[in-house]
Amino acid sequence: MALSILLFYAGTFLAIPNKSVYDADKQLWYDEYPYSMEESAMNSRDELFNVLDNTFSPESARDFAVGLTDYYRAPGTSGFQIAMDQVESALRDAGLDVTVDEPVIEDAWEPNEASLSVVDPVHESLIDFDDAPACLAWGSSSTNGKEEFEIVNVGTGESPDDFEEQNVEGKVVYIHGTQRRPGWWEAAGNAVDAGARGIITDYMLYQTPGVREPELVPEAAQLLRLRPAERFIDEDVWAVSIPHDSAIVLDDLLERGSVTIEANIDVEVFDATAPYLEATIPGEVTDETILFCGHASGIKPGANCAEGTGLVVELARALNELADQYKFKRSIKFIVGVEGPVSEEYLKQNPDATEDVITSLTYCSTGHKQSETESCLLLSSSPDSVPHFTNDYLAELADQSPKEADWIGKEGGQELPLLNLSQHYYTPWSDNSRFAQHEIPAPLFMSWPDKCFHSQLLTADVIDPAALRRSALISGVAALELAIADKDEAAAIGRIVAGRSLQRLQSLGANYAMEATPRARRHVEYVKERDIKALNSVTELSDGAADTIDDLELQIQQTAEKVVDSFNDTKESNRGEIAELIPVRTTDDLVARWVGLEYNDLLEIADQLADADENAGWRSLRVVSDEAWNFVDGERTVGEIADAVGFEFEMTIHPEPVHRILKGHEDGGNLRFE
Repeated sequence: MALSILLFYAGTFLAIPNKSVYDADKQLWYDEYPYSMEESAMNSRDELFNVLDNTFSPESARDFAVGLTDYYRAPGTSGFQIAMDQVESALRDAGLDVTVDEPVIEDAWEPNEASLSVVDPVHESLIDFDDAPACLAWGSSSTNGKEEFEIVNVGTGESPDDFEEQNVEGKVVYIHGTQRRPGWWEAAGNAVDAGARGIITDYMLYQTPGVREPELVPEAAQLLRLRPAERFIDEDVWAVSIPHDSAIVLDDLLERGSVTIEANIDVEVFDATAPYLEATIPGEVTDETILFCGHASGIKPGANCAEGTGLVVELARALNELADQYKFKRSIKFIVGVEGPVSEEYLKQNPDATEDVITSLTYCSTGHKQSETESCLLLSSSPDSVPHFTNDYLAELADQSPKEADWIGKEGGQELPLLNLSQHYYTPWSDNSRFAQHEIPAPLFMSWPDKCFHSQLLTADVIDPAALRRSALISGVAALELAIADKDEAAAIGRIVAGRSLQRLQSLGANYAMEATPRARRHVEYVKERDIKALNSVTELSDGAADTIDDLELQIQQTAEKVVDSFNDTKESNRGEIAELIPVRTTDDLVARWVGLEYNDLLEIADQLADADENAGWRSLRVVSDEAWNFVDGERTVGEIADAVGFEFEMTIHPEPVHRILKGHEDGGNLRFE
């Protein structure tokens, strides 16, 4: 039986559908009659790659990013102001239409100095701001010049119990890091509640086994933040990160007895402005936009944030130069500001953005030298909660984009990649998560694992023009093609989506052939519905492609039916009352990820995720929580949301943890259950 099913997928599903042929090399279905149009579209795309490659300068993008690494660029600081002035000048010099708003930031925070040393029982420097500007947590208070404090070891500090039997009032607590990112905020909050005056920690966020662990990067000091801000704003407390090397020294001293440290921290807190910039290449249609988003905020040197800004500035120059050569139907817009607030400001100023933005493209850590940072360039997908042609379209561009080296059998061609690039799951990492909450397609370019992440090691030396070039070729050609797209281009993009959808459905059928469960059937139906919605989003570019889209939708429908029909009949089990609840939003505002949940709730939810899937757990909380909220549309049940999130991230997720996440939103007033 199993063999016959596999042969069915190898033969029947690859057979030519009605009035169409399948190109196995390009993995696309073509209607028989418009084949010459497809050849024209492909040739045009090659031209766009060549033109952009000759116009965009990776070295200029790198040079601009390098210039930003000279400044500490926390929101509202003098360094951030200088960085934004440089962005504005560069874009104006490139001939773009630039507007700058200056939203006020209350209690902007700027560090001047920080040092931490052991003074008893020995004299030993632990960290200095001049050597590692990432060491001082954002939001820290000043000391009264040089002050001496006794250190109290509180373990991980994740529980108030860690502080109860120890007198930490007015002292400095030493918090040991864990792999649980929110554990830092919980521990810091517990320290403040217990009256601590200062915090020392060896936290390393977002660890990756074998690549990014304290022992593997022993000199890195991690940037941390004291937040949520309302919990710390009126507190006189500071926090300093120490690298693993210094943690070993401190651990050894504490094992022998009491330790006194000297801290010298100087910061300023003041009201300031945080410039928000928009630069536009206008198109004929004012209510259709391709949106690029970068952020100039960051630490010093902060090459990771600087990379995205350098790429946006140079890409804006290049695309504006090409505007005379190509007649843009749609506008191309670039926004730069503080990470997070830059997208919030855009959404506030453009209330119709959900309808007007064809796609957003966000950049964070887009130009890492992979050999030095042990990273991969990720093209993070737009989330499944916003079904759109963007993902398949960008994947096609990534496949077709010029690489770094030639094959031995051709003169030129640049077909062999020397740079690792992977299109991966939606990653709520930067401003892309805010766009996703507003149902705007939200792909993100980022580098990961990045063993140097948010530490003093992200110097100008890690910025790689080759990575900037690849990011620019994919997203720049997308901007060009989408800006000029009409019915022919729209139809070609529709065929890309349909071809990749048919491949996905066939793969699902083959993967589930040996174990066709009720979940398998639900998975196929989910992919079919998602891909059909993505396919139909192509009509945003042109209603003239509607007939082609209808034909392609029928092919997806028929293929999905064949897959499902090949499964053995299996009875759906009762998934319980929780699975049938329908969450309905009661707010249109941006919401916090874990409203209504305590830290212990998160620990228990992580355990529930791990019980259902060995690849899920604490790390999964962020992505599962974000998409669980994004999928709330007043129609999906909790069970359907759990399925959708699981299918998107290739995990088995049960309704119970999703219900608990959403119950927190109910307690926070963001939704109700029906």
